[in-house]
Amino acid sequence: MATGTTYDTFTENAYLTIAEFKNAPTSIDYDNLVIGGNGNAQDAELARVIMRASSFMNEYLNQNLVADSITETQRARVTGQGWIALHPYNSPIIALQSFQYGADPNMLSTLNDCSKVWFENQQIIIPLAGNTLNYSSQGPLSFGAGSASPYLQMFCKYTYVAGFVNTISTGTAGASTMTVESGVGILAGQTLTIYDGASTERVTVNSTYTYGSTTVPLTSALLYTHAAVATGNLPTALKQACILLTTAFLKTRGDGSMTMNITTAPTSNISGDMRYSSEIKLALDMIDKYRRVR
Repeated sequence: MATGTTYDTFTENAYLTIAEFKNAPTSIDYDNLVIGGNGNAQDAELARVIMRASSFMNEYLNQNLVADSITETQRARVTGQGWIALHPYNSPIIALQSFQYGADPNMLSTLNDCSKVWFENQQIIIPLAGNTLNYSSQGPLSFGAGSASPYLQMFCKYTYVAGFVNTISTGTAGASTMTVESGVGILAGQTLTIYDGASTERVTVNSTYTYGSTTVPLTSALLYTHAAVATGNLPTALKQACILLTTAFLKTRGDGSMTMNITTAPTSNISGDMRYSSEIKLALDMIDKYRRVR
């Protein structure tokens, strides 16, 4: 019996930390989100609203732009030059971790060296010359450029990393390394921003970095000490959009209440989208260029 492949189209990752939202000039009271709740309860509710705002962004973007490892399946055709072009669901593509292929979905070959693939225009180009291809009930057949029928349909299963780095880091002033919560998406030579209020700084990953490691060597020493703060290369427009959406969601929590304008008589209920849609519209305008069009 055939079984389907289970995978996440995208993972629900938040674009903001609680501290990032609190440091933003929103003029929002986030200390009374839970009536009678203590500080932990207020922070927990704020985290839930941030996640809802992040999920709203994901639905609009048709993807999550926080770096993550994703497994997908699709069918592709071999070109006359002996390569396959994959079109992953998420972007930007950072790395290909594994790739299996074959004309028979129950007899997939594995690409042994994923470092030889080519990334181009949100595509993964995989040269198959010299690899073995299982596509016959008679067993594996040698497959090289031009030796197989062009346009042969292939079943492909692959795991890749896509998105922008958005993790938590800790480091000590003067240290030449920092520790991150997750090394997914971090590459040697990348420039990352450590978001820490007045102690915010930019760092560059050293060429000695081992992909996937949570210990990140830097090209120069840290200027400040950081204790579990947001770090990455996520475009600031995405973070600002999440701030705007979170602000709008917090405001609309009580949008059914009676309102009164200064020096005027009380007015009836006004829907939240009438009062606060400008923040949502601005947020969507800011992230529209990152939207994946199906």
